[in-house]
Amino acid sequence: MYDLYVGDKDENDILSWLIANIAPLGSTTKKDWDYYSTYQSKNDTWIMNTTDVSDVSSSQWDTLTHVRFKNKEDAMLCKLTWGGSIY
Repeated sequence: MYDLYVGDKDENDILSWLIANIAPLGSTTKKDWDYYSTYQSKNDTWIMNTTDVSDVSSSQWDTLTHVRFKNKEDAMLCKLTWGGSIY
């Protein structure tokens, strides 16, 4: 698995890009008390977790998006499009 972390991007833009370019959406979940939402492709090619990590004192809305890819090529394409760091 390949993990990509992207900060300060609109989660809906990344999600739409994943659906259009990698694989269609299979499910969306957010369990009670979780700080993040999870989106998963139909064929488990990617799993995206996204959360608001804003600093209360700065009044800024910051997001952190973590996408786990099955294929290295998909992770690299997403990194080239959205930036971030692959681990």
